[in-house]
Amino acid sequence: MSNCILQVKGISKRFGGLQATNNVSFDVYENEILSIIGPNGAGKSTLFNLITNFYTVDSGSILYNGKDIVGMTPDAICELGITRTFQVARPFPGLSVADNILVALLPKSKTVAEARGKVDGILQQVSLKQKANSMGGELTTLERKRLELGKALATDPKVLLLDEVMTGLKPKEMDEMMDLIRELKKRMTIIFVEHVMRVVMGISERVLVMDHGSKIAEGTPQEVTSNPEVISAYLGRGTGNAGN
Repeated sequence: MSNCILQVKGISKRFGGLQATNNVSFDVYENEILSIIGPNGAGKSTLFNLITNFYTVDSGSILYNGKDIVGMTPDAICELGITRTFQVARPFPGLSVADNILVALLPKSKTVAEARGKVDGILQQVSLKQKANSMGGELTTLERKRLELGKALATDPKVLLLDEVMTGLKPKEMDEMMDLIRELKKRMTIIFVEHVMRVVMGISERVLVMDHGSKIAEGTPQEVTSNPEVISAYLGRGTGNAGN
């Protein structure tokens, strides 16, 4: 097993009477693909928000390369190398695709010229080079997803958190996105939240299953999909995406 790059230790978060996450712990290893699955409201996206400190952890610790990052600002966490995408991709509609990427490149570039020099490479990675001059508001769902991913890659992440990047995509588009994620895995660690079981089974090395804010299972895709508790809590409900 590769080195452990991220350790989530007993993190909990409550919103009023709702226990969004309850004493959740797991390790993530360098250059692996870990998926997080579970029914709506299970706490999956909340985990991403806690790791990146969009939400404040009530209790527990999160270690990145051995350093506790709880309490750090989201931009400082991004600077360290942890970047996330959002379920709903919101490009800057009045900026070109190239300038959307440029904005994301600026914080880690010494000059604007240096940032501009990196734009084409990012666009190439996410297959948007031919859309460089299109406005962000003109993009299709797939193109918006690709741009959202491109903006995340512009921050040069070591750990990339992908929140439902397959939502709204057609099967062929999902296959293209899966190929891209496999390619990215060669140089970074990827954690993704997903409902489409074909994707989860196709690219995950390990799967973590959430339900009602708690981790109920963790293991290989084959192990978790044969787990009776997982079948009862999630797979047996008929997610509607298992055959996609």
